[in-house]
Amino acid sequence: MPAACSAPAPARTRRHLAGRALWWLLLAAWPALGANLSAYEHTAWVVGQGAPGDVWDIGQDTDGSLLLATGNGLYRFDGRQFERREPPNGSTFPSSNMTTLALDPDGTLWIAYYNAGISRLDRHGLTHYAQAQGVPPGLVPRIERDGSGRLWAAADGGLRWFDGQRWQRPTAAMGIGDVPAQWLLRDAAGTLWVIAAGRLWRLPAGATGFEPLALTVAPFSSLALRADGRLWLADRQRGVMPVADAHGLLPAAQREAQRLPGLLAKRIRFSRDGRLWGSLVGNGGIFHVDLDRSPAQVEYFDAAQGLASTTAVPVAEDREGNVWVGTNLGLNRFRQHPVHALALPGPADPLRTLYQAPDGQVFAYGQDLQPMALRRDLLQAGATALHGAALASSQPLWLADWEALAVIDAGQRRALDPPGLPAPRELRAVLPLGRDEAWFCFGNADVLHYRHGRWRTDPALPAQACTTAAGGPAGELLLGYPDGSVRLRRQQQWRHYTRADGLAVGPVTATSMIGARLWVGGENGLAVLGSDGRFHALQSDTPGVFEGITGIVRDRAGRYWLNGSRGLARIDAAGLEQALRQATPVQLRLFDTADGMPGIAAQTTPVPSAVLAADGLLWLSTNQGLAWLDTQAAQRSAAAPLPRIGNIAHGRQQQPLRDGLLLPAGTTQLQIDYMAVSLTRPERTRYRYRLSGLDERWQDAGTLTRAFYTNLGPGNYRFEVMAANQDGAWSSSAAQRSFRIAPMWYQTLWFNAACVLLLLGLILLAMRLRSRRLTQLVRARLQERHAERERIARELHDTLLQGTQGLILRLHAVSQASHTPPPVRAALEAAMQQAEHALAEARERVGALREDRDGYQDLGAALVQVYGERASDASSPALRLNVEGAPVPLRRDAAEEVYLIGREAVLNALQHAAAGAIEIEIGYGLRGLRLHIRDDGNGLPAVLPDGHWGLVGMRERAERLGARLRLWSRPGLGTEVELFLPRHRIYRRSTRRWRWPGSSGESA
Repeated sequence: MPAACSAPAPARTRRHLAGRALWWLLLAAWPALGANLSAYEHTAWVVGQGAPGDVWDIGQDTDGSLLLATGNGLYRFDGRQFERREPPNGSTFPSSNMTTLALDPDGTLWIAYYNAGISRLDRHGLTHYAQAQGVPPGLVPRIERDGSGRLWAAADGGLRWFDGQRWQRPTAAMGIGDVPAQWLLRDAAGTLWVIAAGRLWRLPAGATGFEPLALTVAPFSSLALRADGRLWLADRQRGVMPVADAHGLLPAAQREAQRLPGLLAKRIRFSRDGRLWGSLVGNGGIFHVDLDRSPAQVEYFDAAQGLASTTAVPVAEDREGNVWVGTNLGLNRFRQHPVHALALPGPADPLRTLYQAPDGQVFAYGQDLQPMALRRDLLQAGATALHGAALASSQPLWLADWEALAVIDAGQRRALDPPGLPAPRELRAVLPLGRDEAWFCFGNADVLHYRHGRWRTDPALPAQACTTAAGGPAGELLLGYPDGSVRLRRQQQWRHYTRADGLAVGPVTATSMIGARLWVGGENGLAVLGSDGRFHALQSDTPGVFEGITGIVRDRAGRYWLNGSRGLARIDAAGLEQALRQATPVQLRLFDTADGMPGIAAQTTPVPSAVLAADGLLWLSTNQGLAWLDTQAAQRSAAAPLPRIGNIAHGRQQQPLRDGLLLPAGTTQLQIDYMAVSLTRPERTRYRYRLSGLDERWQDAGTLTRAFYTNLGPGNYRFEVMAANQDGAWSSSAAQRSFRIAPMWYQTLWFNAACVLLLLGLILLAMRLRSRRLTQLVRARLQERHAERERIARELHDTLLQGTQGLILRLHAVSQASHTPPPVRAALEAAMQQAEHALAEARERVGALREDRDGYQDLGAALVQVYGERASDASSPALRLNVEGAPVPLRRDAAEEVYLIGREAVLNALQHAAAGAIEIEIGYGLRGLRLHIRDDGNGLPAVLPDGHWGLVGMRERAERLGARLRLWSRPGLGTEVELFLPRHRIYRRSTRRWRWPGSSGESA
């Protein structure tokens, strides 16, 4: 067995002999297992709950909804509510007493009335045909097309065919004449079968005339076609029987051998599983026949069993496999249960425990440990045959109970007696591993390993009994405990998983190793071991669906089946992987009481409550007995629902949402209705939608059928919706509608453009005002600076220059005095010459302060002049000037600062460096002005002496200018000074112009 699970059970004492007698009594009385109406879920909608009465015919529209022809008009049913349909454009039906419906593939609906003709309802509207258009008076019970597409109507007043304008009588060449007709049916080969004039006729595909068959038929009889191609007749006098196939009329002996004389039916219909349904003549409800059984079993269903009325007429099957029955007091639905209860007679079902043999066969036993084989080919057999098949099996049968443990091998029963554990034992879990090996968990502390007749304990395990035991594909052993932990033995090494490993499911109720994946179920949830070595809890939108899981299996299609306290859950492998990868809720299909589950998963069995047999049957142990599900037939329904979009509500208005709808300006909130028809379980239909232009991804709406949007702006939108049925089959394409929200005047393009232009204008105005303000500030500062310069010049002229001039005059007077010695006179005259030279320079500086001349525009000439004034003799260093680029007009204030920095560098080279050569480079570049002065002198000392502030002043001036000043110097290698100013700080105007690359003259 792949897994085992249980929950603690109260101590109890069983009476072996009494139970054994009860088991044999039930075994003798157990009937053969078979499908009957108890295997179907029945739902009735009756008059007074919205359903119409007098339902005479049932059809299915292209969107999946039912169309009902009733004595009170045409109704539409979407699985939730009934809606009376009226013809478009204000027209009216000629009568409300409708008897027959026929639907063409293009959606055209044909409606026949009781003595009121035939109508056609299509996208163009309603067209009616009465006696003037060839429709005979009386009832029209059936409308059908033949193999060539020609439309026929069976009427009391005669058989008719439609030529596109009128209803015509059969021509003489057709061979049938103008005779009353009661029924029409076309088979898969295109043959049209007709009941007319008290006999059976056929019109093969492509034939021009009808062929009469030698079979008389009672009035008001009907026909049905089985999947094997046989035509069955519901004769109101002789019963139900097969009458013909593709080759023609069946032999009389064959018809008689399969005739059911007790079934006098109004209508009959074969469902897709081959079973026959019909409504009985007069009162009596409906019947259901399994023709594959011998003898055929007939089940009846009437008002006493819940039918809306004992008077039933039409029987139909929809695309999802539901069988519908119309009565004069409402509508009925029959849906086959995918899960089938294994019912046994008596007050209780003694079968509770499942056991899977090594070859995949499944057996069941009860309190008396009497096994029964559960095989697909034995479902129709009696209990005696099932028990005999179990005893005849070559597989070892392990039977475990609180009072007894036994193994049946080769027909021989061998009792097991664990040492030191007298009966009754609290057996919590058992894991058989072969013919002579198993693991047992007893009570609260005993985990025993039985092998070859000996009982052992594993010293690596604690004195704690497990609640579940499961084996792995490579011989692994997995034990679950009440404290919520599990232990895994792999290659004789145990690994203990606890809450620290992400395992938080409560007391363990199920463990399973499927492939390389480890599953652990508990009272509080379900977890799966991931590739990261940690457990990850599975989440679902269905509350509590993963609680109390006691059985976990995987079928051949890769789907997982979980039997728990909410029912049986199915998970597709792809959906599981996506949920684990993205940490999102897993999408599942839940099988509950509406699907035939007799109860919830058993919580007290020492083995798993879900076991998959080798023949594909999934056996379940529930608190109400055993049940089974055919995993090979439990495929997803191919009939995915077709979603449709209904009304859109905005403000206080509501209207159908059609493509191209224009919503008024100012619309910010929307409500959009949508729905998909699922006649099986409409309450389980799921939806997802998105609004293109707003939603980036699909929105999962669950079962809601309405979407809300707020804070919408103007623009184009497209609403899309998809739907899935209860099996998770999504519609292949989305229903979509496009609409547009008109903008308000302030949301239009021209308004936005005007706002942009206004904003640009405001920015330009602000920039202009700011520029004007800055200009005023600069002008004021310049005026202030000029005034200060004038004050300084005035002070210098009135003090320093006048004092110096007076000093020179006094020295001149001293030098001309008669008592002055000649050497002193010569020294004084030299000093006066230097003073006069300094005075001339000072006057020039004062004049520059007052006149604000552009004396520093030619930096090269100004710096050469500094050199000429300070180079005293031939021993002075040589000077080289290099100017790159065309000189550009400079800002006066910045040019003066640059000159002073350069002057300081030249003077340092002349006075302190003992240099042999001085080089001055001036570069006028696109990015700015570069001044580079270098010498080959002694370089700067490591520590500057006190009182020398030239370099400090150079750096301060550069900082004020926002210039970059660099200085390199090494002892004996000279000094280099580089100054760079961006063009916006030094140039009076932009120097950007077209130049060939590399010709700018700029040097980095």
